[in-house]
Amino acid sequence: MNKKVKIGINIFLVILVGIIAFLIISQFLKEHQLRNEINEVYSLIYAEQYDFDAIYTKLNKIETDDGYAIVEGCAKDYLRDLFDKILDFTNILNDDETYSILTVENFKNDGPSFKESNEYLTKTKQNILNLEAEISSYLKEETIMAYIVNENLEDSYVNLYKSFDFAKEKEINKKKETIGESVDNFVALIEKEQEVLAFLTENKNNWYINNDTINFKNEDLSAKYNEMIAELNQ
Repeated sequence: MNKKVKIGINIFLVILVGIIAFLIISQFLKEHQLRNEINEVYSLIYAEQYDFDAIYTKLNKIETDDGYAIVEGCAKDYLRDLFDKILDFTNILNDDETYSILTVENFKNDGPSFKESNEYLTKTKQNILNLEAEISSYLKEETIMAYIVNENLEDSYVNLYKSFDFAKEKEINKKKETIGESVDNFVALIEKEQEVLAFLTENKNNWYINNDTINFKNEDLSAKYNEMIAELNQ
């Protein structure tokens, strides 16, 4: 083999190594970009305060290309559907009507039978339990993977999807626990409010409103009411 051939082979090998290195680095950068993008969306939808512009801007735009774009689309479709349920859940938890049930204004308007108040509380309790079940169904591996299994992607792309924070078992269990605690606390609040309303209805002839304050004709009843209200505020 002459010197020119050897030089040609060496140049070819250098170019080949350079191309391979470029492709590897390019793939790494795309994967890193996608991972950051999805994990950022995930953080946004679980933030204490929602930045709706930021959330929907990211959900509605694909930042990557090729197979990564398909993975990104699947992940964002899942997160969009999950976020819709989380929004419904949050709206119920923050509904002002729940927290105005035991106000003097409501006592005046709906007492002493509290028909509308009890109907609202019963419906709200069922709605939050239904949403807990729906969100729990989204926080399952089979549901998460259902968004990508039919895309016929290479295993490397599927494994990338599975590596996102929202698909990790530890994160899934953590979110389930958080949702469960929120539901338990909210249901407990509703049930205590129902107990107070039942107490007021049962003793409807022994309380009245004066100067925007509830008053009882019996000290024992007043003490019982105050005790129930204190438990609600714990």
